[in-house]
Amino acid sequence: MKRIIQLITALLITFIVTGCGGAKLSPDQQALFDSQAEVYTQVPMWTEKNRVYGTNYSRGMLIPINSKVKLLDASSKAIVFEYNGQKITYLIFTKHTRADTAKMIKRLFAKKPVDLTKYPHAKEIKDAHVVKGMSKDEVILARGYPPFHMTRSLDADQWKYWRHRFSTAIVTFKDGKVVDIRGNL
Repeated sequence: MKRIIQLITALLITFIVTGCGGAKLSPDQQALFDSQAEVYTQVPMWTEKNRVYGTNYSRGMLIPINSKVKLLDASSKAIVFEYNGQKITYLIFTKHTRADTAKMIKRLFAKKPVDLTKYPHAKEIKDAHVVKGMSKDEVILARGYPPFHMTRSLDADQWKYWRHRFSTAIVTFKDGKVVDIRGNL
């Protein structure tokens, strides 16, 4: 029974990645996939069962910011990349991200690592921790983008994140700096 569930899951992921329409990528982005070039993560991501959810849950194995990955494939529903020898599928949920595949690739990956030396909270960013005093840019680098359906604008003074489906956290800003964190990030 377990084997059948694994097979069905694998087929479903394959369908999502390959069967739901092609992604509209820029020529530079397409070249990254065609060459399977190594790129760097621009935000942290958490993976469970080799999947990362576009809702930006923070549960499972952490893929830290500035991790080297290899881009393998993209569709309108998913980005597939390799990290430490594992094939990871980033599932894009446009209703939560308000971003298509090309925009998500731009948010998530780049040819160069993020220069953390210019940020006062570089250690916390590397450890994927949000702390009081961080700027909004530092929070994005430490935790990723908040899901759009609950944080309509990055200009807002409160951002809502999910640890998992039933646990949320609110990050409150004043004058562009974190002043309060409620819940589990």
